[in-house]
Amino acid sequence: MRNSTASLVIRLFVVMALAFVCLFLFQSAWLKVIMSMVNSNQSAGLPAATTPISGFSIPTARPPAQPGVELTVNNFGITVTRVVRPADYAVADKNNFKNLKPGEEYMMVAINVRCISSSESCRLTEFDFGVKSSRGADYPAEFSTSFSDVKNLFEGGEIQPGKNQAGYLVFIIQQDDRGLILVYPRMYNFGGASAEFVLGN
Repeated sequence: MRNSTASLVIRLFVVMALAFVCLFLFQSAWLKVIMSMVNSNQSAGLPAATTPISGFSIPTARPPAQPGVELTVNNFGITVTRVVRPADYAVADKNNFKNLKPGEEYMMVAINVRCISSSESCRLTEFDFGVKSSRGADYPAEFSTSFSDVKNLFEGGEIQPGKNQAGYLVFIIQQDDRGLILVYPRMYNFGGASAEFVLGN
């Protein structure tokens, strides 16, 4: 009785092993058939377009301009003419609302904005400009009205066609910031025109 039971268990084991081997071989053969079908379809290839696509380009950001170089954005021609850093001596004691925190300093950026339009006036303010650093910091321009007795600040507003407006933007930045870039417009919308200007190391 025991021999017949043991013999039955061995036969079941052998049958299961053979079934597993057959399943494995069948699966391998089936995969090879599928791969050969895929490769034969790929060799046939898809029809290629023969008509060139024109008038399509992917917009790429232009490199930042050096001081003295004008960049045009929409109806504006913008030039950075001077960078003063640090500018604490010129504005620190004239800020009516803020005091510098440890590690901060003032920077002044002189810009010239030209209204390129020949028929419509152009409008922008200091808040349209920002500064970013190589470490990813983002600084808005300070309110020009926050500084008493500081002359030649850029206030913006309406610029008549063909005219220009010049003045200083004031920023509070970290003393160890490097790779500073002036950005217009600060609140950049994807796909819109923008301009960047190198402000020094």
